[in-house]
This record gives sequence, structure tokens and C-alpha cells, in this order.
Amino acid sequence: MGIVYRPGEDPERGAPSPAGLALGDSWFWHAEQTLLQALVEHPRVAPEHAAIRLLGFNGARLNQYIGDGPYAGVVHMELAPNFHFTEFYLGGFANDALEHRLALRDDCTSAPDPAACFSAARLDLMLYHISEGVNGIIRAIRWAYRKTHWQQPIFLNGYDYPVPDGRGFVDSHGGWITTVMDDANVDPDPAFRTQVMRHLIDAVNDEVLAEFHAPLEHVFHVDSRGVLATAAPQYREDWENEGYPTREGFAKILERAWFPMLAPFGIVNPEGFTGR
Repeated sequence: MGIVYRPGEDPERGAPSPAGLALGDSWFWHAEQTLLQALVEHPRVAPEHAAIRLLGFNGARLNQYIGDGPYAGVVHMELAPNFHFTEFYLGGFANDALEHRLALRDDCTSAPDPAACFSAARLDLMLYHISEGVNGIIRAIRWAYRKTHWQQPIFLNGYDYPVPDGRGFVDSHGGWITTVMDDANVDPDPAFRTQVMRHLIDAVNDEVLAEFHAPLEHVFHVDSRGVLATAAPQYREDWENEGYPTREGFAKILERAWFPMLAPFGIVNPEGFTGR
């Protein structure tokens, strides 16, 4: 059984030290049902990689972890020379998307198609801020280890296409995607709204994360788009609510999108071999 050390949690005597450092929001933080928890508990994860240190703050945007950002000091502290993480996981642009109100126009009532719901200027600014944050965090990691021979792999989480059906963590409060879309008067048709999110996720993956994918430099864009179902009623088996996968959904994401990236670094064992 692996472990994810959340802020304020440290290994007890005899417990494994974290091999990976994860920074981000959303899929890394959903109570005990997270992408990271699914990874460390998976039978294929190598025992020496089954502990992860998790950093993050509620609502924090990526560019708040760099430069003079309010949380940059926490990142630098974890990157101190006496820590030696063997891999890094970066999984945050949901907070940026929420901060920018999904880059939607103020009023999408007259939008003839999902793409027309977006403000070009807002989308461009959102993508710029995400790119700025990802770039700064990668540079901070590389700078911290610049005097060593280490070039640890950095994995960028690309998420999947959510289904904005109004389900939130607490059903009575609804989902945050639906709330933003309602405020912008987005067509309530579920298929239309799913296509709006597809457009947004594609923009971040294709225009930002894919640009950082550089295997020779050990930076990997984990493209998990299309792994989970979006058609009713099957999608409810993959999605716990409108933004977060089920345990089975996270397992699919890992096995189909992440493991091919992780295996060359020995983080997970070959299929059919657990090593435990």
C-alpha cells in the first residue's frame, strides 16, 4: 500500500520517504480518491516509487507558485538540496480555468456553436497564464538541481473531457463548471456543454502542454483525452461528478495514458508483473 503525504504530513519512523513531488489541484486533491492515490495503490507501481509528497493550496493558480508568488517559497523549500525527488508530477490548470471563468464570453445566449462561446482575448490570456506557470515551475525544478547530474522526469497532467451535468462534491450545491456556464447563459443542452469543455481542454493540451513535451529533456505531456466516457449513461461509471473521475476512471487514466510514460523510468512495472 502506497502513501501520499499531504501538506503537514511527514513520514513516520520506518515509513517510506516520498520519491515523487506532486504539485497541483483538482485531480490531485479530491479527498482520498485522487489520481495520485490511485497511482501509489496500483499493484504495478514499483515499491520504491509508491510514496509521493503533495503540495498545493485551495484555489491556487500555477503562476502563484513561481517568482514572487505567495506560494513560491513552499516550492523552493521542497526543492532544497537535501531533498532528492526522483520524479515530479504537475497537475494544475483547473484553478486557472476557474479564475478565468473558463474564458467564456459574458453572455453566450446567441452563440451558434460551442467554440463561439469563448472570448478570444480571455482564452488567450488564460492560456498565457497557464503556460507561464508551467514554464516557471519546470525552470524552478531544473534550477534547483542544476549542479547535479540529475534530470528527473516531469509529468504534466492533461486531464480528460468532463461532462457538465451539474453534479458537484455536494449535490445540493451543484458543480462549479455548471455554475460558471449558467452565469454565462451557455446553452443548457448537455451535448453542447460537453463540447464547450472539449474545446477548452483541447486548447490547453494542444496550445500549452504539448509545447512543453520534450522527451529528450525528460518533460512529458500526459495526454489522457478521450480515455473516459462522455456519453450517457456510461459516463457516470467513469465520472464521480462533473469534474472528477471515479476510482475506476482514475485507474483507466493511469493504465492507458500514464503508465506508458512512467514505465521507462521504473516507476511502474511491466504489465503482468507487480514486483511485490
